[in-house]
Amino acid sequence: MDTDDYDQSALEDLRARGYEPEDYLNDDGTVKDQKVYRFSEADSYTQYKQLLEGKSSEYNSKSPDDAIKLLPELSDRGVEYYGAWLKYLLTAEQELEASGERTTTDPNEIDIYYNAQTTALNELEQKFLHGEDLGIHATLRDSEGNVRDLYTGAFDLKSSQPDIPTLTADWEQKIKAVPIAMGSDGTYLAAGEQLIASVGLSPTYDFKSVYDHCSGSTRLADETTLGAFCSATPNLIYINQDSRNWTYDVTGSYYPNAAKHELAHAMIYRICGTTAPALRVDHEALTNSYATLYFGAERDVLNLGAQNAPWYTMTDASDAAAQLVHDGHCSISAD
Repeated sequence: MDTDDYDQSALEDLRARGYEPEDYLNDDGTVKDQKVYRFSEADSYTQYKQLLEGKSSEYNSKSPDDAIKLLPELSDRGVEYYGAWLKYLLTAEQELEASGERTTTDPNEIDIYYNAQTTALNELEQKFLHGEDLGIHATLRDSEGNVRDLYTGAFDLKSSQPDIPTLTADWEQKIKAVPIAMGSDGTYLAAGEQLIASVGLSPTYDFKSVYDHCSGSTRLADETTLGAFCSATPNLIYINQDSRNWTYDVTGSYYPNAAKHELAHAMIYRICGTTAPALRVDHEALTNSYATLYFGAERDVLNLGAQNAPWYTMTDASDAAAQLVHDGHCSISAD
């Protein structure tokens, strides 16, 4: 065979891999008894597969409490960020399955590929754990079939992670320190505003704007809803001055107690990343209990206000759930 008829770089590549072209090629240029390697049969494939499946199982099986601890911040953005990481793991598993069907005549190509995949996986995990920009694009299809982008950017972890025991103690002290008294206008409107402002939040009387951020924020009709909290705007408390009983509510002791209820929603969200932690009680009863146990709300007043909405009624179970949340526990086992 005359090797001058072949591309010299190809011949050099053969020699670098330990082959003599004269022994490797037939006269017509085809490879003699060429060995083909399947990606899925390589040790590097198995090692990467075990690593990827282990991480996928670890992050997908975390309890709500443990998952919350990994959020770079207790917000919808933080939840989306976690979701983007899980989406990456799912996509990587799908790509792994497809890559395993590939073949090559160079076994080194397989090791190079899976070593690079291993490095990329480990580096992205560290970015996730440190709240850094993931540098990936991830989407989610919602229940209505709409596709939206998930947040994958960076977080300022120093300012985004609250010290929960310090935060709860601070709110409790400040809220309880607000004097509850009727104002010169004959209402408790000022007292409600003082309660909300005491912990750095703001009231808004544009009640319907809550639906621009949170759909289904309340199970009651607008005409019977006095206030609302929306996790997408965690520093606002929505007050409905157009509610049917506005005049009666704002001139009575129910109003400041209702303000404490909404503040309890805000605190539960800050602790658990949701206003409805999985604690086997209705989240409105839980919120009433939290307001009563820790913000000094009046149990009889709040339970009386629950006559037409029994899911607000406090029980021993809702009190126990509120204590769990206060201690940083946002779920209980399903057993």
